[in-house]
Amino acid sequence: MPVRSISHFTWQVLRTAKRSKKPVTGRELRIAPTRMTKNGSFLTKLVEEGLLSRVTGAAADPFEATYSLTEKGEHAAEFGECEFQSRATITVQQPPPAPPKGKKKK
Repeated sequence: MPVRSISHFTWQVLRTAKRSKKPVTGRELRIAPTRMTKNGSFLTKLVEEGLLSRVTGAAADPFEATYSLTEKGEHAAEFGECEFQSRATITVQQPPPAPPKGKKKK
């Protein structure tokens, strides 16, 4: 599997979850109140990537849900990198080229 480094913000979120003895709420994981973290979609993204698991709550209210690290998330919090699934490439069949247009014969 390919390995990629994680962003500094993601690393900070994962380290916060790692330092906690019990599952943390999404509100506690919003360590930087920026416009990118305003709606909680960063938490949903971390769950989809397999770095965090949702212990309680639902995706509809990410700040009230509690989260814990997965094994993959613990590795990323420790080393700043994680394995990811490469997306399959989709090949699109191209239409055959049109025949060249030449001068009409009389």
